[in-house]
Amino acid sequence: MLCVLAGIAPAGASCLLEDDKIWDAIHLQIANVNGEVVNWIASRKSHDDDGHPVTLVCATSSAPVDDIIAAASDILDNLGYSCELWASAPAILPLRPLCGYTQHLMHFPENSWEDQASSATKEWGMFVQTSVIEIHEVQILRSCVEEEIMIAENLIRLRRPALVLGKDIISFKEIASRGNDRFDLLLQPPSKARDIVEQVIIGRNTSILEQILGGRLNEDIDFDVSIVYSKPGAPNQGWHADGDHQKGANDAGWEIDGWKNQLAKPYALCMFIPLIDLDDETGYTQFWPASHRNRGLMGFGPVAEIAEATFDGKCKAGDAIWYDYRLMHRGMQNTSTLLRPVVQVLFKKNWYVEKRNYGTESLRETTVSFESYQQDDLFASQAA
Repeated sequence: MLCVLAGIAPAGASCLLEDDKIWDAIHLQIANVNGEVVNWIASRKSHDDDGHPVTLVCATSSAPVDDIIAAASDILDNLGYSCELWASAPAILPLRPLCGYTQHLMHFPENSWEDQASSATKEWGMFVQTSVIEIHEVQILRSCVEEEIMIAENLIRLRRPALVLGKDIISFKEIASRGNDRFDLLLQPPSKARDIVEQVIIGRNTSILEQILGGRLNEDIDFDVSIVYSKPGAPNQGWHADGDHQKGANDAGWEIDGWKNQLAKPYALCMFIPLIDLDDETGYTQFWPASHRNRGLMGFGPVAEIAEATFDGKCKAGDAIWYDYRLMHRGMQNTSTLLRPVVQVLFKKNWYVEKRNYGTESLRETTVSFESYQQDDLFASQAA
């Protein structure tokens, strides 16, 4: 079984793109190919590489992909349309809803906010929460974060002076690179920034995370706090998911509504809180909503781009984006002159141990103790 995504465009300048006409033509006339059932599941508007409008149609079938495209082409050619294969995948390719993402991911009514946020996580793998912390709290937290970043990077210079920060791959217990000029700094006690996150941010959101993950915080659920920061010049990341579907756990399968009762519940949930406003210059995190549903989507992130199925996480400092650990996403380039710091809280079932995102060597386990250095000496290189 494969999912087939085809792009349909007018064959001539005089032909108009009529979505309803296209959809009726293919889903009513192509019910099977070579004896295999073809299930037409969605139709969406998009654009080709030149910006021209295209209608995307999506189907699932065990028939050969080329034969499905040929069958569609035979019918559509008579109507003045061309049809070409855009992608095929071993899982249903999630497309943007007809009405867009906004009403599904954000601006939920206050009286049903938690229920709708939980439902959005189940269906789309994410939701947006505005004003999790106030501006004055953002400023305090940002100051603490920037200090911890400075300390960590100076520790790296002390321990590994040959490393070129931002270019060489680093992987310590406390900090790891996530591509050129992009880092993930784990905040471990004692940490003033971590204390603020725990007391202010987590304290205000315990109810919703317990509803989504199930269980009680600090009993069934624990958490890690880190700072994901991108320096000016950081390029686009590749598409990835922070965590895999667990071995033996069900994904949504081939049913359109498989996410409702077949998809295994999340075992981990991430919360992103930017400490600056995110826009096209600073960059942001781009998500593929609903990509948490199927393990077979791993490696197909670029399809989200060509199908215009992405959600751009542009938001204000102090807002939060929550997402299922299995959801595909990527950090976008930072073309500004600003450091882009984002607080990341990873809530996870206490049986889950994160093994791949950090290294095993500690920056603080040095032959010369970090604490033996005076702060003025540690930061002397920055003043020089």
